[in-house]
Amino acid sequence: AFQAEPGAVAAWLRRGELEAQRLECAPFDAGRFRAALVRIRALTVALPEVFQPEVVRLCAEAGVAAVFVPELPRIRASGAVRWLTPTKALLQVCLRYKSDDQLWFTFFHEAGHILLHGKREAFIDDGNGNGGQKEQEANRFAADQLIPPPQWRRFAARSFFSREAIVAFAEEAGVAPGIVTGRLQHEALLPVSHCNDLKRRLH
Repeated sequence: AFQAEPGAVAAWLRRGELEAQRLECAPFDAGRFRAALVRIRALTVALPEVFQPEVVRLCAEAGVAAVFVPELPRIRASGAVRWLTPTKALLQVCLRYKSDDQLWFTFFHEAGHILLHGKREAFIDDGNGNGGQKEQEANRFAADQLIPPPQWRRFAARSFFSREAIVAFAEEAGVAPGIVTGRLQHEALLPVSHCNDLKRRLH
């Protein structure tokens, strides 16, 4: 644990803003953004060189400037959302956690803020996600978007989670196995030391 340096956080946010300003985006359309998220979910199994440009393109078509900004020293932020104009949202994520489960949960968490919460608000995710009702709503949105609740309830009811079972369920659900592993660990259904090889390390 460490304290975030406000200047570093401000620099990271500013870099994201500058990158977003260079992106041409259609006017924001909530329905189109929801449809884009369905397609983005399928990209969780892809490598960064494949999913990053596609995420940027799909979001831009829905009025969201998605930017992947590398981590700066002494920041705790893993994602942020703010509105640059009434018709253009900025969704900013970094690879702070260096694993695909954290990246994708952060991305869908920030997407939840865009769809669920007001345009006058800005959100910075410091990684704990426990900052009140709106953070909890964004957490629930992310979890449900990544793995539909009926599927998850059926799988989570098991008494044992083998590596093979996780891989098979991830394939059935259409998401990366690292996402399933991270969810199981977060819900204390799987020890944090188990199956971490299923998480893709991102650089």
